Amino acid sequence: MADLLIRNAIFSEQEENADDNPFPITGRTTKMLSNKHFKRLLTKELISAKKNISGASAINLKKLYIQLHLNEDALAKLNSSEWHVKAQAIQELGIMEQKEYLNKIYRLTNNKNDLVRMEAQTNIVKLYGFKGLRFLDVISYQLTEWQQIALLKELSMLPPENFNKIEKWLKSKNTSVIAFALKLTRTYHRFELYDQVIECLSHENEEIRFEAIYTLEKIYNIDTADVLLERYEYETLKNQKAIVSVMQNIASDESIPMLISFLNQGDNDLKRMIVRTVAHINTSSLLQLKELQTAQEYPLEQIIKQIEGEIK
Repeated sequence: MADLLIRNAIFSEQEENADDNPFPITGRTTKMLSNKHFKRLLTKELISAKKNISGASAINLKKLYIQLHLNEDALAKLNSSEWHVKAQAIQELGIMEQKEYLNKIYRLTNNKNDLVRMEAQTNIVKLYGFKGLRFLDVISYQLTEWQQIALLKELSMLPPENFNKIEKWLKSKNTSVIAFALKLTRTYHRFELYDQVIECLSHENEEIRFEAIYTLEKIYNIDTADVLLERYEYETLKNQKAIVSVMQNIASDESIPMLISFLNQGDNDLKRMIVRTVAHINTSSLLQLKELQTAQEYPLEQIIKQIEGEIK
């Protein structure tokens, strides 16, 4: 019965704006709607179908969802004191594009429960696009790395917009908001935020500096390589590796002498990264490396041979 009802809605030829024309429902189906198990099954099937279709068929499923008052059931679940019920309701309303509940969902973007908070944030973006990111202005809890990835995935499905709050988020007191703002900056190549990203290189938080380094790789200019090389000696090992990695794509021959000077310190993995980066910038620079006093000693001798083998 549920499948037939959904199939009829999907293939209905109703006009897109024919909101006043309800879908025909049999008396037996109407009677079954009072059965909570049937209604739960029908809702599950509707949501599953809506996830996989678009266009007029998706609009028809939204109409059917409202016609059957399933949105009212979702609202009741949204007000539940049980976090998993609340989270399920948020997801359901987001998938069914119930924008009239936007404000209620928005209030949950800073909820103390992780799952409720993540569902609210993801679905506010699903419902409202880039403008939905306004919750970044107010959240006090940290955005997990997983949640940041989920939000970026949701945004990738939308046409890019020139949203203008990233500069504010780059100065947030919430370090995870700054990290996410840096990801947004590099994902959407916001070159006009270059100076603000440079400021993040001096942030006390290692992860912020790490994100700033990789963001500069996407919005770099002629001075970026020098800025990062000057920052190198003050950085943690993790961020030193990030700088060396970024140099492969933004550095020129002028950067090679300083990169070679970094071989005097650091662990073997870092030395290997430096040699690989130097060779990537200019393969002939390996000859310069071989002239170093330590080039015949372990581990540099083996590292140079390894990189030479990779190039060949």
